[in-house]
Amino acid sequence: MAGSDGVGDLLTLSSSGALTVQRGSGKGALGGKVSGSGWPTSAKFVPYGDLSGDRCNDILVRLSSGALRAYRPACGKAPTPATPYTSLGTSGWNQYDVLTSPGDVSGDGRPDLLARNASTGAVYLYEGTSTGNLSARVKLYGNWKTYKKVIGAGDLNGDGIGDLLVQDKSNNLYRYNGTGKGTFGARAKVFSGWGALYNAVVGVGDIAGDGKGDLVSRDTSGNVWRNSGDDKGSFGGRTKIATGWRGYKSVV
Repeated sequence: MAGSDGVGDLLTLSSSGALTVQRGSGKGALGGKVSGSGWPTSAKFVPYGDLSGDRCNDILVRLSSGALRAYRPACGKAPTPATPYTSLGTSGWNQYDVLTSPGDVSGDGRPDLLARNASTGAVYLYEGTSTGNLSARVKLYGNWKTYKKVIGAGDLNGDGIGDLLVQDKSNNLYRYNGTGKGTFGARAKVFSGWGALYNAVVGVGDIAGDGKGDLVSRDTSGNVWRNSGDDKGSFGGRTKIATGWRGYKSVV
């Protein structure tokens, strides 16, 4: 997600329930950080962009109860459970094994949410609304169980519309370009035999400071890698930007 400085940031959750905003340096690495404690480690966090219209990025949190909330931390701050939030539903969100935001897919300037049903593999789009909520879901795909990762990547091809990356079980990486009409185009292969050892892949926004969306991944040894975006839907070779991240429960 992009921070208040326009540079991409990451979220990490520790085993003690501390949610940390790992700030991008604007030079291809990670710099300062700020944390908010007290989170249940069973919660799922989704960096979301500005849903509430206050010009600060929001964070969606799904609780173990199946409730979904949009927390509204001040710009540059990490949320805590006491941070103001909007309820997006008190139950039912546990049906999804993927919740990710590609950015604006519908072309209205507001971030949208993509969800995959764990049992059927069906993929739905929830559009962000002007009232700070989500619209009713629209089904996009019937069965995406073949993909082991579905990553909301932001704008990768420079058209201002959010895109998706997906990794299949053979470790091919594909891109789906957003159309600006609430749908995606045909998939295009980005890499073959990619990321077999990655347990987290994040479309982080621009951390290199060149205005292009980058990709950050954590491997099973706790190393963190950056693939710099080329603004044409693909990425350059990887560069190690951190170590010792094995202990984080989640990286998003």
